[in-house]
Amino acid sequence: SCELIAAHGEVARALRLDSGDPVFCLKRLRLVNGEPMAVVNSYLPERLFPGINEQDLGGRSLYAIFEINYKRKLAWAEESISAVVAESGVATILETEVASPLLRIRETIYDQDRVAIEFSDALLRGDRYTATVVAVRKRMVS
Repeated sequence: SCELIAAHGEVARALRLDSGDPVFCLKRLRLVNGEPMAVVNSYLPERLFPGINEQDLGGRSLYAIFEINYKRKLAWAEESISAVVAESGVATILETEVASPLLRIRETIYDQDRVAIEFSDALLRGDRYTATVVAVRKRMVS
């Protein structure tokens, strides 16, 4: 689903918006080989993505839409990964047991102009997903 809502709290902070600014909230179920993998809520500033609710969001990559339709070149992301347990509603959607392990990934995506363009909050089945992190140390200036 895709609806226009007011940004508050964590969403407003992550996207560097004023409380109440309009954002699109995209709620998606991600499948891998037809099996439920993740429930993802993505928040996009309306001023950066006017009319995105009229795009074919089910048939195309969201990032391709950002880059091709809106000329927003993705540059980097900040992620927070934690372990949680599945509550009843999410367990049903992800076809798993209540209290089964999930990974929660909160992520803010930035474009090449250092603008926060997406904040997402995802719950992923712990038995179907592995998080891999590559850490790069910035060269120190002397």
